Amino acid sequence: MISGSAAGQNAAYSAAEMQALLGKGLVVASSDLEGGKTFTARINLGVGGQLSGTLTPAGDKAIPVTGVWKLNGAQVCRTLAPIQPEEICETWLKNGARAAIIQINGKDASINRWQ
Repeated sequence: MISGSAAGQNAAYSAAEMQALLGKGLVVASSDLEGGKTFTARINLGVGGQLSGTLTPAGDKAIPVTGVWKLNGAQVCRTLAPIQPEEICETWLKNGARAAIIQINGKDASINRWQ
């Protein structure tokens, strides 16, 4: 589990770093901060702003999700229909070479990992 105090020591990705990371698209494995006790997901942030993948609530079947994403400075703003059809903006905090703690409205929400 990652506590808020631990995340507070992590630097946010800059706008240039986010552009480099997502500019050619990125597939992330996402989970809640407790390693999947609430949900896991596999999300493709595609070139051109298309988002697709699946979100699996713990103990349930995978839910296909679609949406769009864009960079707004250093933040990723995305929709995730049908679960979060409204636009949500995320700040990605560095958590090792291929992982980020995702913050929404200043609160740790999930963790993304990629290859």
